[in-house]
Amino acid sequence: MHALYISRVRLNPYVDLLARGVHRADPAIATLQRPALTWRRILLDPRWRILHLHWLEIQYAYGPTPHERAQKNLDGILKQLDFLQRHGRKIVYTVHNINHHEGQHPDLNDQANQWIFARADAIHVHNRAAARQVQQQYGREQNVFVIPHGNYIGVYPNEIGREAARARLDIPAGHFVYLCLGQMRPYKGLDALITAFLENDLPDAALLLAGQITDESYARHLRRLAGEHPNIRVIPHYVPGHEIQLYCNASDLCVLPYRDATTSGAALLAFSFGKPIIAPAIGPFPELLGDQERGLLFHPGQRDLAEILQEARNADLATMGAAARAFAEARDWTTIGAQHARVYHQLLTA
Repeated sequence: MHALYISRVRLNPYVDLLARGVHRADPAIATLQRPALTWRRILLDPRWRILHLHWLEIQYAYGPTPHERAQKNLDGILKQLDFLQRHGRKIVYTVHNINHHEGQHPDLNDQANQWIFARADAIHVHNRAAARQVQQQYGREQNVFVIPHGNYIGVYPNEIGREAARARLDIPAGHFVYLCLGQMRPYKGLDALITAFLENDLPDAALLLAGQITDESYARHLRRLAGEHPNIRVIPHYVPGHEIQLYCNASDLCVLPYRDATTSGAALLAFSFGKPIIAPAIGPFPELLGDQERGLLFHPGQRDLAEILQEARNADLATMGAAARAFAEARDWTTIGAQHARVYHQLLTA
């Protein structure tokens, strides 16, 4: 069997980890990765029986794309997918996002979702909340497989201890450190996090926001909110893999104040470094945190973010961190790859 993985995402190693996990679990499955559909390589090659798509929304609108161009791209993609199915290929779609995070071309997002949730041979989601959302919004119930997101253990170096990491980042040893790591985008609620941190007035705490910002106006907005506060550090650039350990190991916990989420690789990254998280009670987070064994949930309008930031300082973070690491360890990519391999075989023998 041959499985072809299509994804334009370059900085997140998710698809590479999945493809490798599938092949380790079932060496009879050959895997190949490509950024986009191409007629020559895919449509005319009879070996590829499984086509596993990721992040469909950036297949037709990769970066700022005029609506007319995005519509043309989407029409072409759907035509290709229809051709593939009519020639015996099976389409698997992993739901990373149901809605485009920046709300770009919402009509095309819905058109793409209508097609893929009606026509894909299998839908893969990372949690039960996403499965419910797919069913409620698009009526898809059959061949929806819940297979969790894998961990990032061993993907990035993890050799620097807490004291050394703090020294490298010039963070006082006694500070309580909140971290939000990853590309900075409005849907992640970083403005609310800065506001909540300022509301608490914590002179012995630090807030680190580290990650690439592609929207300069949003970067200015975050800087204005942070002002000249000495304990808020906005680091607006891509964090290379070898530096991720600095931020994770220097922190006490990670904060993911998202306004919208379908899944969360950021949570699995934190767990892989043994860090509990603070997150809202939406989407994947209640399932990821369990009964708050692996972090703390806040409920907008009930227990707000400012209250939870303060509460975290008295929490048993060592126990939560150990539970988070154990949770991540159970989600190794070979085990997850075996689950995907079973889906592929099921599709080809149905």
